[in-house]
Amino acid sequence: MLPEERRTKILELLEKERGIKVSDLVRIFNVTGATIRRDLEILEKEGLLKRTHGGAVLPHSFSFEPLYITKKRQNLKEKQAIGKIAAELINDGESVFIETGSTTLQIAKNIKHKHDVTVVTNSIEVARELLSARGVEVILTGGLLRKETVALVGPIAERVLREFRVDKVFLGISGIIPSKGMYTASIAEAQIKKLIIEMGREIIGVSDHSKFGKECFAFVAPTNAMSKIIVDEKVSPQYIEELKKRGVEVIIAPVED
Repeated sequence: MLPEERRTKILELLEKERGIKVSDLVRIFNVTGATIRRDLEILEKEGLLKRTHGGAVLPHSFSFEPLYITKKRQNLKEKQAIGKIAAELINDGESVFIETGSTTLQIAKNIKHKHDVTVVTNSIEVARELLSARGVEVILTGGLLRKETVALVGPIAERVLREFRVDKVFLGISGIIPSKGMYTASIAEAQIKKLIIEMGREIIGVSDHSKFGKECFAFVAPTNAMSKIIVDEKVSPQYIEELKKRGVEVIIAPVED
């Protein structure tokens, strides 16, 4: 088992048990105590758990629905690569919308050095990530907190979004079938996505390979609502070709070893 897989499994166990011992993890994964302690140290630095004497617990700050922190680690290297490329598309002096999501969160992590950038977001996680970014002004929409994704949705958020026009929108994607369109699991989030597509002069999708071929509950928009999409190297060439046929520029983010 790869280290990234093991750390994701550790988080899944923590979500079920709320706390776990190093000795139990050694037995479960058949690795040394030093390996487990290193895993816990890495996860603590990412803010995903809190180490205790002989084990670990979930941090108090995570009162969100279970599995959310696990989602943040799925295909993490791919999401980090996508976030880095997306951040390079944001110029000083621009206004952007960064939507909620584990991939879009990586964009926020990479723009803290920018100057005179305004970020509108419905993501508490994105807003929190940018607290220390002096050159980035953050506007949080307000609204009803959807705990599954830590997103602000509903009439209040929708009313706020109608007041803005931004240079670029970075759209998170829960599911995409290039020949049909983009999808999400929630009607409330689908409505938000439709509004932010209208508010942007340029719409840029961000999606790792796991979202392709996935048709979720709520339809968002046809694929050509995006001008660009940033993906990782594992996306099927067939999907890439279908996107290009629909006038969508495909940017492939190389994953660093």
